[in-house]
Amino acid sequence: MTIPAPFSTGFPLTLTPFKSRTEQQLDIAKNYFAVAFKPGYPLQASELNEIQEIFYIQQTLNVQLLNSSNSWTAGTTPWTGVTPMSKSLISFTGVEGEPITINPGWYHIKDPQINGGIGVWVYNNTIRTVTAGNNESTTDITIGFTVKTVVVECTNNSTPSSTEDSYLQDQSNFNVIGGPCGAARIQLQIISVDSQAGADTIFVPMFVGPRIAGNTRQITFVNSDYTQVTIT
Repeated sequence: MTIPAPFSTGFPLTLTPFKSRTEQQLDIAKNYFAVAFKPGYPLQASELNEIQEIFYIQQTLNVQLLNSSNSWTAGTTPWTGVTPMSKSLISFTGVEGEPITINPGWYHIKDPQINGGIGVWVYNNTIRTVTAGNNESTTDITIGFTVKTVVVECTNNSTPSSTEDSYLQDQSNFNVIGGPCGAARIQLQIISVDSQAGADTIFVPMFVGPRIAGNTRQITFVNSDYTQVTIT
């Protein structure tokens, strides 16, 4: 994939000798949102540069949401739950029973059970679909993401596990005292789109629906905004 908008290649701290790796992490949607320094481990200069870029990425996305023209009601975003950057990231048809599509893009996730309630932007890099059922005219179904927070450790193992990342090693090409691994990363993973939590995950709501109302099919977001299509 390419760097997701509104960002592009050319982060200034990726250059030698600064060697921040945030741009590459963004390119494959690793969704690392914090650098976790550990006492007794070497400190990489690139990790300090990475902190700056993570901060500005999150800040840029907050400003984009607040200044976007995506018809969110003023002052209602981001809410507690899953806030899409735009309503247009969620698409569906007027045909009852057809799936709702959650498209690739930026989503703000905030929940008291996650990261101490600190809201975090993550990039969903895949098309995800969910079918809310066929009894849409009478039943409200809350749809959202199931997520989990993972600590990803630096490793020099040639076959890293799912919670290890060999790319986090110091890349200065110097002899590093204490070894090439320093800080871990905190990652927020989107596991699925669902109506309830799964094993070892937390459910974070995004919208309710769809509902059939007259000649429209409608979903209502957590902030009470809605989007609808005409029934065909």
